[in-house]
Parts: sequence; C-alpha cells; structure tokens
Amino acid sequence: MIFRWFFWKFLKVSLLISSLIAFLFFITQMIRIDQILFNLPAKDSISFLLLWFFYYFIYLLPLSLFIAFCIGLFELKESKKLKILQAFGIDPKNIYIKSLFYTFPIMLSLSIAYYLVNEKDIAYLRNQLTLKYYTIIMTSIPPKSFHTLGQFTFYVEGKRNDALEGVFLKFQEGVIIAQKAYVKEGEITFEKGSLLTQREGKTFSADFDRYRLNLKRILADKESKSKRIYIIGLINIFLSVLLMGAGYLLVKKIESHHRFYYLVGALSILYQLLLFLLKQKL
Repeated sequence: MIFRWFFWKFLKVSLLISSLIAFLFFITQMIRIDQILFNLPAKDSISFLLLWFFYYFIYLLPLSLFIAFCIGLFELKESKKLKILQAFGIDPKNIYIKSLFYTFPIMLSLSIAYYLVNEKDIAYLRNQLTLKYYTIIMTSIPPKSFHTLGQFTFYVEGKRNDALEGVFLKFQEGVIIAQKAYVKEGEITFEKGSLLTQREGKTFSADFDRYRLNLKRILADKESKSKRIYIIGLINIFLSVLLMGAGYLLVKKIESHHRFYYLVGALSILYQLLLFLLKQKL
C-alpha cells in the first residue's frame, strides 16, 4: 500500500513539473513565432501549438519522473517514514524497485509516443505555417512600399487581380527584379525579369521570361532522420531509469536540503546536456 501511495504522489508531481517546464518552453516558442501564429487561421495555429506542447511534455516527462522521485523520497526521509519502513523489515530500496515496476506502462507509452511524434514532425509543421504566413504577407504588401520578412526584402509597385506588378525581391541567394509575380503557397513565379547573383566577389545577371522560386527549399530545416530521433527518445527513457537509481543513492547519502536540491538540479542539467550531445553524434 505504501508503495502505491508513494508512486501516485510522485507521478502527480512529475506531471506537474513536466507541464511547467514545457509551458516555459512554450512561452519562448510563442515569442519567436508569435507574428506567424497570430496572422494565420486559429485552426492551424492551435493544431501546431497543441502538437508542440504534447511533444515537449512527453520529452521532458522522464526527467520530471527523476526529479519528482527524488523529492518524494527525500520527503519520506525527512518525515522519518523511511526509518519506520526499515523498522517493519522493509528495505527502502524496494521503493525504487517498485517505482520502476509502476512506471513501466508509462515508459512503454512514451516509447510509442516518441515513434508517433518527433522533432521532425514539429519542424515540418512549423515550415508549413511559415509558408502560409509568407504567402499572406507577400500578397498583402501595400503598393510602393518595402517590407522585410526574415531573409526576404520585398517591394511591389502595384497589383492587378492576383498578379503583383513591378516586383523587387532580395533574398540570401541574390536579387530578382520582375514585371510580374504570382505568389502561391510554397512558390513565387516571376515573369519577364532579371536574376542578380554574387559569386566570389563577381556579380552575374541572367534575364528570364519565367522563373520559379521555391520557398520550401529556402525555408526548409536541415533534414533529420526519424530513426535517429526515435533512438534518442528510447535513450531518454533508459537513462531516466538510471537517474532514478542515482536519485535513490543521492537521497540515501545527503542530509542537507540545499545540497540535495543543488545536486538534483545539476544532475538534471547534465542529463539534458548529455541528450543534446547524443543528438549531435547520432
């Protein structure tokens, strides 16, 4: 009974910790792409934010389980309940073993969730929203005005139906000047103009009747392999089990509150740093 009570207590704390940390990341994400989200249909923005929050919630849950386990076990130690368990012949190590047993369904669910949702999905959806945002902005630029959008500087002399007239576009690869342009999601088609590019200090000019600029290619993130990302997720689960074992030893040895919280914080930071380095290596 004591093991089940302890598990439900530290599980609730871990869910709270994971939600709070994910929410902090959520705020930083909102600051980065707030203009995009607020200029798109609510359905698209809300779908992205829900998927984003869900992914980082499950990604942070193994770390949160470790933190909550340490806090719960330390509270048992402070309230002398560990000594009471020992007095009844129950080894405190059983709390760690039983906790692993109870968290196994959670870890299994996480492994499935990591397979279904990963960073590649988040990056893909973010790019799709960015393309929609760029399409909206480029087709609504007031005539005879410059507008900077990310790496693009855009100028339109005028509009006629769905065509932009007297177009100037500066981007990372060069400058395009065209009589007309048609903007569709993911692509801009220029008609009758020139493309200016610079290579090794030299300027090259090429005239064209029609030129298509693929925004998906320019805005795309570096390709990441789903298998690699999934492996990182499994490592995240496996290391959290080891972390909980380290947390048990930590609680057993340390008496000071301040030292305990400092070490738990330091282990959490090192853990996330290790996952980051593994992402770079795999």
